[in-house]
Amino acid sequence: MAKGFRHYINSTAQRMLSSEGITHSIYATIMDLYYGKSANTTVENSYKEIGKVCFKPSGTCYTADRQYAKQPRYDLDIIIPVYNVESYLQTCLNSVIDQQTKYSYRTIIIDDGSTDKSTKIIEKFSRNASVLIIKQKNRGLSVARNVGLDCVDARYVLFVDSDDILADGAVEILLDKAFENDADIVEGGFDTFKDGKIVSQTKRMAGLSTVSSLSGFAWGKVIRATYFKNLSFPAGYLFEDTIFSLILYQMVQTVYTLNEQIYKYRLNPKGLNLNSKQTPNRVDSFWITIQILNELDKFGIEPSESLYTSLLQQVGMNFKRTFQLKPKTIQYACFRILTDIVNSKWLGYSGETAYRHLDRSLKDGKFGDYLVACLEIALRSKID
Repeated sequence: MAKGFRHYINSTAQRMLSSEGITHSIYATIMDLYYGKSANTTVENSYKEIGKVCFKPSGTCYTADRQYAKQPRYDLDIIIPVYNVESYLQTCLNSVIDQQTKYSYRTIIIDDGSTDKSTKIIEKFSRNASVLIIKQKNRGLSVARNVGLDCVDARYVLFVDSDDILADGAVEILLDKAFENDADIVEGGFDTFKDGKIVSQTKRMAGLSTVSSLSGFAWGKVIRATYFKNLSFPAGYLFEDTIFSLILYQMVQTVYTLNEQIYKYRLNPKGLNLNSKQTPNRVDSFWITIQILNELDKFGIEPSESLYTSLLQQVGMNFKRTFQLKPKTIQYACFRILTDIVNSKWLGYSGETAYRHLDRSLKDGKFGDYLVACLEIALRSKID
């Protein structure tokens, strides 16, 4: 959880609720007054108000059929987008290319217009037959990943971020369970580290599981490649991994999780996520949610309790990512749009118990309750 968000909660919400004994309804009223309502409350004007903070990107989650071979050449393709990570790139690539395994795998490196020494580091691997190097002008992480997906010739896909590390033996462990269980997704645990020291560990239970046990990150898991036949990361958005919880996880059937730590996630102060905090493009978290909802039918995804639960969880996450942005009234604009969506398409669903408060606030049109419910969800989440 981001320090700024934790400090905000500890110094305001938790203090008011516990020390001063303010009831839930009064707290909702205070939140309502603090964030304020937009002058123009129509859905159309709400979209316009949010667009003034950050214009909606034009990228799509849907792509025309990718042509994947019926008999793939490799068991696994590992996709690594690279942009200006010279300090960490060599370590990352070594961890991937030096994997010891009985399985066939290829490393697809997309140099997304790097201007530092990353390109020279990548060129060291140009003669490696198991490495495919693609160079392009800088077009962003989503496009780079999609270019890698266009080249896939494997049964499974694994994404690795170029400042992270793939643990020794990860390919062997992941693919063993993928093939043994004919799994759509296999995910292991991961360590979060900074300056060479582990700051936290995320562990999984071993065995067949459900998508609710999976992280929302693209990395750290092998995924059956055919699920990307029509699925793409939408260009121009931050939080492009949202397609996993709201699209990919709604399509898969067999999930297996491992108790081994197979990935090392670096807290990089120069990374895109940490550098985007409190900037207007945090609104992309809302925009990509809307984009996905508009495209669900293209993937044949029907409304369900599990999808509605994922949507409510995402709504709370969107608030967590944008609650400090100005003008504060954009929160009401988001709320106005969401109430329209929920009451027109999701009246027959309520989501899991943990999200019932948010569900009711949207269906009843109670802005203060909505804000409190979003805070409750954000506090439970470890994702920024």
